[in-house]
Order: sequence, then C-alpha cells, then structure tokens
Amino acid sequence: MNVTFNRFTKALVIFVIFDFFMFFVLEAIFWMQPFVYNILLEMFNNPPKSLDFSMHALVLKKLFINQGFYNLFFALGGIAGLFYINKNKAVGYALISLVCFSATGAGIVLTLTSKAYILAFLQTVPATIALFKVYPLLKKELNM
Repeated sequence: MNVTFNRFTKALVIFVIFDFFMFFVLEAIFWMQPFVYNILLEMFNNPPKSLDFSMHALVLKKLFINQGFYNLFFALGGIAGLFYINKNKAVGYALISLVCFSATGAGIVLTLTSKAYILAFLQTVPATIALFKVYPLLKKELNM
C-alpha cells in the first residue's frame, strides 16, 4: 500500500490547526465579548440561573484564557509538524499525529460533555481522518 502525505491529508491537517488557532483567538483574546461568551456558554454548558452569562463569563475568564493557550500550543505543534515534514519526516509526522490525536480526543470529550455536537463533529472527524492517514506514514518512517 503506497501511502503519501497528499493534498487532501495536508488540507485536513491545516483545518485541524486552524480549528485549534480559532479557539485560541475566541477563548484567550475575545472571551469577554458578549457575542463570544453567549454562544459558547450556551453551547458548552448552561450556567446556573442565579448567574447571567456576563457574570459566568467573568468567573470563567482565567480558565478560558488558559484553555485558549493550550489550543495555541497545539496549533503551533501542528505548524511545526508541517515544517518538519520537509526536514525530518518522522518528527513532522509525530507532531502532526499528536495534534490530530489530541483534537480527536478533545472532540470525543466535547461530544460526551456538551451539546456542541456540530463543533465536536468539526473537531473530531477531520482530525481522525488525518490521523488515520498520517499515522501509517509515521510508522513507515520509524520502520515499524
């Protein structure tokens, strides 16, 4: 079986990276914007009725900044993986596999713990497909 890092796989990986980066921007930079926290709080959890969304967002602000930076670091790992494919394929494929595995796992957790099913689908499915396409390339580079 001839497996290559083709345009489709690269596009999936870029989508996964973009997804991580987009959530960095939403969570770490724009979290306190009503448009952002209203949508995300409604999707991810229902705050107690005694707290309105603005107060709930304020309470969760530092948590979401931290979470946003986790997303940034995964995005940077994916970018590094794409860069390293040209220098050291095993390192590149390993970084991309880690990023796609993390997105897949996070998407599954999101599905099980929220009603953000569309976001979970968009996070999980492209990452899973990319992982199934990249992992054999990693194994091949490592002679496994």
